[in-house]
Amino acid sequence: MEIISKSTSLKFLRKQINKLSTYLYHPVPKIFFYSIIFAIIIRLICVPNKSSDFKSFLEPWYNFIVEHGGFSALKYGFADYTPPYLYWLIIASSHLSWLPKIFAIKLFAMSFDFICAFFTYKLVSLKYPSGQKPTIAFLAVVLTPTVIYNSALWGQCDSIYTTGLIACVYFLCIQQVFIGFLCFSLAVSFKLQAMFLLPFLLAVSVKKINYLKYFLLIPFVYLAAIIPALFAGRPMIDLLLIYFNQSTKYKELAKRIPNLYQWISNEFYNIVVPLGLIFTVSIIVLFIRTVYTNKVNMNHEYMIQLAFASVLFMPYLLPKMHQRYFFPADILSIVFGFYFPKYYYIPIILQIASLFSYLGTPILIKLVSIPLGIILWIVLKEIGFIGGNRNYEYLKY
Repeated sequence: MEIISKSTSLKFLRKQINKLSTYLYHPVPKIFFYSIIFAIIIRLICVPNKSSDFKSFLEPWYNFIVEHGGFSALKYGFADYTPPYLYWLIIASSHLSWLPKIFAIKLFAMSFDFICAFFTYKLVSLKYPSGQKPTIAFLAVVLTPTVIYNSALWGQCDSIYTTGLIACVYFLCIQQVFIGFLCFSLAVSFKLQAMFLLPFLLAVSVKKINYLKYFLLIPFVYLAAIIPALFAGRPMIDLLLIYFNQSTKYKELAKRIPNLYQWISNEFYNIVVPLGLIFTVSIIVLFIRTVYTNKVNMNHEYMIQLAFASVLFMPYLLPKMHQRYFFPADILSIVFGFYFPKYYYIPIILQIASLFSYLGTPILIKLVSIPLGIILWIVLKEIGFIGGNRNYEYLKY
């Protein structure tokens, strides 16, 4: 009976995937179906794992919501995440309580793994409107170890805000500017690390001045996102200071992340943090100036370069970063590798470096920060930030 049930479930899943394929540009080969099944199975295997963050934060938050009446729990500052993520925990604890707690909590992020892969597929389709490369890019995302590690093993939500960033880049590439900035604003309302894409948006906006008005969406979307928590009784000042309070929580120059600050002792924290912030802001200004002075049309190839450079240099140059903060760069490196095949090694090195940071071995984290620095140099050189302005003309999109 169990075998029949599993067989029926697989047939149903295959039918849904085939139905999905009618909305895609390319026919879906059988290997795609089996790869999706594998991606789902490997996540189900990983779900029972309880990471330290799950035990210390996610599970206690879920329990707090249950103990304080669901929606009513929002009036308390029991979590240091913004309300949009807590809304999911309310849904999970009230409407999905029949599921195992750990599965209900992780389901949200795991679902976004596939949505993120879909927008990766769409981005690669702009470069390859025919053939199977977009499908391979989709599978590369859902089968990447750090993606599985992040959502299924740890229960983290980096795939959620990263999906917003990838969608933002895609919609800007097809000149759907409002939707693109809306996706970015939604990403910011989930995690502050979505701001890693801000240099890209500023750089694009200096080329197209009429884009500047769309930055107003960021505060409006955040305010809209916190309204339910405000109605539940949480003070407005608490809701507005969530990201500020997060930034003051940890006193480490680099928390298991392979970036520049792995080579600087934490003894110099008070000196290095302000210097690091000034240095990063200076790089952002130069980055924007480079784009402004480059005689390059803003087609989707150049925008992919800029977006990848943005989410790569921000966590590499900023102090106080954590090991998961290269997640957007991990995904965009896959897109970058498909757009520029001569740099096929970049996504491979980046995935390995991120995986080492997830494993938490100090010496390996320090060592892989070196090739990441070299990759950053290559990418910045490609956009003309290093070695002079790019004077060639891309085909206008």
